[in-house]
Amino acid sequence: MTGLKVGIVLPGRESVIDDSPYPAHLASIAALAESCGFDSVWAGESPLARARINPLLALTAAAAVTERLQLGTAVLLPLRAPVHLAHELACLDRISGGRLIVGVGSGFASPATAREFANYGLDFTTRSARMRETAEICQALWAARGEPVSYEGRHYRLADAALLPRTHHPDGPPLWIAHSGPTMLQRTGNRFDGWMPTSTTPEKYGEGWDRVTAARQEAGRPAGEVTGAVYLSVAVNRSRRQAEDTLWSYFRAYYDLPLTTMRTTQGIFGGTPQQAADWLTQYIKNGARHLILRLPTDELTEAGYRTAVQRTADELLPLLRGL
Repeated sequence: MTGLKVGIVLPGRESVIDDSPYPAHLASIAALAESCGFDSVWAGESPLARARINPLLALTAAAAVTERLQLGTAVLLPLRAPVHLAHELACLDRISGGRLIVGVGSGFASPATAREFANYGLDFTTRSARMRETAEICQALWAARGEPVSYEGRHYRLADAALLPRTHHPDGPPLWIAHSGPTMLQRTGNRFDGWMPTSTTPEKYGEGWDRVTAARQEAGRPAGEVTGAVYLSVAVNRSRRQAEDTLWSYFRAYYDLPLTTMRTTQGIFGGTPQQAADWLTQYIKNGARHLILRLPTDELTEAGYRTAVQRTADELLPLLRGL
């Protein structure tokens, strides 16, 4: 399909669960993804609840050893001061030569995530509003190109803040929203650059994308200004049963939760390459144009992850390219 992009999630959490040199190899894994033909690599954030490598540091390492890959955050949480985040992202955008995509979310409603926010001194109940204000401040600072910016929000205020370096593109890197609430779907269509949820089914994804599209049209924005993306976990194997076994092992090790629980919050699939391609096709038919694939493995090891990258590239990626 013309315009379809496929990326993979870097193993930020897997690489820190056991004390090994795995984190030092994340850059070479990004280089492997580029050589295998993927379009992007992604890194998520959770310093305490589901500890992992800092996503901006992981993507900076990836930027240094790749030339073509887009580099995305999937996703950043509203934990940082907006000016500090805008500066970090502007620096990474320049280091990567304009390959950065900024995905932001508010975090899952769970006791572990609530404790994470509390340990940052932040009110968990206000996270969605602070995510929105942070995104708006970043956009304003980037678009100002070093000129002073003032902002008055409920949670954050700026007074004549001038930010350098300037971003690679005049308006800054694309800013994608992961949130699926009605208000944020409206705002995404109105002013942001993409939508990247973890929709549990293609039908739910389609419902959300229709709302984003309606808001975009209402705002008078052309279709190309908002990208439909989706974050999904996909395991490919010789049989559906083998792939399902991988999913059960992975999510128990990663979250200490059963697969049945995780499927209530995320889009997850295991099967043969053709079965996986057929499932992903349903998301594409409902508007997805950038697939962000997390690759579950039987064990959270570097060797297992590299095998999953290569297998997905060899067996699934050609089917998606041929749609």
